[in-house]
Amino acid sequence: GATPVLTYHSVSADPAWLPWAGETAVSPETFERHLVTLRRMGCVVLDTVEFCRLRRAGAPVPPNAVILHLDDGYLDAWVAAEPILRRHRVRATLFVSLDFVEPDCPPRTTIESDPAGPHRWDGYASWRELRAMQARGAIDVQPHGVDHARVPTGPRIETRLTRRNWRRLAWVQWAASPGPKHDWHLRPEAWAVPIGAPVPESGGALAARAWTGTGLEPADAYLARVRRDLGACVAAFERELVTRPAIFCWPQNLTSAAARAIAAEEGFLATTGGGGENRPEEDPAVISRLHVGDRALGFRWPWAEGVALRAAVRCFQGELAWGFVLASMAAVRRAVTAARRPWAGEATP
Repeated sequence: GATPVLTYHSVSADPAWLPWAGETAVSPETFERHLVTLRRMGCVVLDTVEFCRLRRAGAPVPPNAVILHLDDGYLDAWVAAEPILRRHRVRATLFVSLDFVEPDCPPRTTIESDPAGPHRWDGYASWRELRAMQARGAIDVQPHGVDHARVPTGPRIETRLTRRNWRRLAWVQWAASPGPKHDWHLRPEAWAVPIGAPVPESGGALAARAWTGTGLEPADAYLARVRRDLGACVAAFERELVTRPAIFCWPQNLTSAAARAIAAEEGFLATTGGGGENRPEEDPAVISRLHVGDRALGFRWPWAEGVALRAAVRCFQGELAWGFVLASMAAVRRAVTAARRPWAGEATP
């Protein structure tokens, strides 16, 4: 049958520093409610590598299995998600982009080491924290590329940078500033591309050939970029975590057949970006994922968060009657969001 791969990003009590928090952040309370819901549903939480090896061997995947992913390597994976996972004795895969890993620093306090806080919620986990999470077993760290950027894919201009939108369009700054970017959110102004600059149509940097101004880059140049990024990830993981990575998560979950072929050459068991349901008859080297959010009704209610997760998992598994529950909850969410919009101003996601 189908195997849901549940994809989280930020697990934070204060995700306001993220311009896209409305779409990608869940509270620690919601994350915990989700794990409780999975246990009550009788779900078996598998490690991603274990799951991929079973699929590649043609071995049966346990019925009612689910996999947990955490994208982007935020600090809150260390502060909140990892202690909650250990408490529930389940394992998740954390995907990190090299340019965003915090330089080594003393590990920050967590909801386990200092329940009363205060905790720092902004920013990204450090290599030292990643090593600690990997060693304790509840988190398996895998690569998410180098810079999480996008590339122009054509001459059409979609918008221009303004003081209101440049953070939401942070990829423009990331693409123009090679090197460490763990502190990008602390910068008061756009730093690499000025306000007023055009923002072209774009695609995932590892998924598309870049527009050069006169045409698309040669196919071999695109493949070289993909190979360079994957190679950098392998080298960094062997150096910092003393392990060879096995799973690759494409930035923005976007890829191409050519990029997948390079990942296979580099020794990756599987990569993300699929549009299927992880069934036995599908390509075992492709992982299809289900995004998980918060505030299913437009406001946070623990009971509703559990129901929404249950409905999403069961729909993915083929119990389509649960789709009526999801559609009803989505309608309430839209109504609540619309009612709030006139008052929320720029802060509304």
